Amino acid sequence: MRDYKFKYQFEGKRQDVVVPVRLDLDSTFNFECSKDLPCFTKCCHDIYIMLTPYDVIRLKKRLDLPSDEFLAIYTTLGFIQGTELPIPVLKTLEDEAGNPCPFLSKDGCKIYEDRPSTCRYYPIGAGIFYNRDESSDENFFALINEGHCEGLNSKRQWTVREWRENQGLAPYDEANTGWTELILRRKSLGPFCNIPEKTLQMFFLGCYNVDEFRRFVLNTKFLDIYVVDPDRLEQVKQDDIAALNLAIDWLKTTLFGAGLLEIREISTDPDMIEVEP
Repeated sequence: MRDYKFKYQFEGKRQDVVVPVRLDLDSTFNFECSKDLPCFTKCCHDIYIMLTPYDVIRLKKRLDLPSDEFLAIYTTLGFIQGTELPIPVLKTLEDEAGNPCPFLSKDGCKIYEDRPSTCRYYPIGAGIFYNRDESSDENFFALINEGHCEGLNSKRQWTVREWRENQGLAPYDEANTGWTELILRRKSLGPFCNIPEKTLQMFFLGCYNVDEFRRFVLNTKFLDIYVVDPDRLEQVKQDDIAALNLAIDWLKTTLFGAGLLEIREISTDPDMIEVEP
């Protein structure tokens, strides 16, 4: 298993502060994007796109790369605000054109059908890690009113609910649910709870490197320690979402004692329960 080392720093330029306007699912906003607008693709320059687990799955399939190669080629390492939890960040190209997205062409996005959820939500900042107020169980979002975006002057009106449906966000949000719950659980522990490096490696492996996690399950003592239903294991071998869901259950069990995976009675050593990555 590869030894993942993390550098908790962001690469790239500091972004200007944009004050968001809070919205809910039924809030309305005006927006339309087209090639006719002079600002077309300007939002694809000097970007800071954090990738969710489902983003990585969609993109690595689109590019026909294993997840570890995709991560090495196209991402750098950042961390989730308010935590030390790692997250892959899309690398931009460094050139005179204003640090564009690596998937940008003169005609627009080359991977549009598989674009990340952050791009799909734009100009809504869903705050993927803050999209639920746990005290009220209320979903909320934010309108990011960037000065360069002329699409916000359109007469085309949307509700946030309509925009999410139009942009095909349901499978993204559904696949990322368990991951979001992990982040919220970590946030609930407060800033003074230190997370060991080994735990952070487990988190990165399980959440973002689905192909390596699959090898981890099949080629280590994982199945000697955890009970995995044979039908589920067959799905994990073939399907990335099934592998991601197993990884989330593993993380919730080992990090927070959620008991979503049964531990075989033969193992009483806590180090074995974690499984050395």
